[in-house]
Amino acid sequence: MGEQIWQRIVETLQGKGEKKGKYQNWFIIVAVIVGIYFMYISAAPKNVLNPAPITGSVDKAGVVSTRTDYREQIEHKLGNDLKTIKGVKDVRVFITLASGAEYEYLENQETTTSTTQEDDGGGGSRIISEERVRTETVMQQNGSGQEAVIVKEKTPQIAGVLVTVKGEGGARLLADITAAVGAALDLPAHRIQVLEMD
Repeated sequence: MGEQIWQRIVETLQGKGEKKGKYQNWFIIVAVIVGIYFMYISAAPKNVLNPAPITGSVDKAGVVSTRTDYREQIEHKLGNDLKTIKGVKDVRVFITLASGAEYEYLENQETTTSTTQEDDGGGGSRIISEERVRTETVMQQNGSGQEAVIVKEKTPQIAGVLVTVKGEGGARLLADITAAVGAALDLPAHRIQVLEMD
């Protein structure tokens, strides 16, 4: 079929007289437009839906992509906030995470149901029903291959916090910092340890 189209184009271009010049001009114009279109398509950047996070990068929402960076981000923010408490001169925060981030992936689910009725020789019958469920994770193309489409990401749970503090206020200051960390991270007091810095 492709060869027939090209043969017709060549025959039209080889026509005689006034028609020949008219078709040649149109063919050249169309060829130039098609060439420009293909050059534009090949030069345009490829749009990727939800590209895979790069290790250590921060996305548009400010969520850090790796477990270590997530922990460091919370430590840094909490440390800066604790330095604003009256009597605190210096503070260091160490956080332990219970696990890494958990992801929920988009899935296609296909359910097939089949029913069979069997008759036995004695005049009785029975019905057999069978249901099969097939689940497949939805994949998307990214620059280096394919990756699963993430629907939801659950941030890691904080297992415990250690805070060392230098400041004035003694036991009262330590209690205030324990309460502040508990409120900020929604942690019970037994998972927070606040010590004086040497």
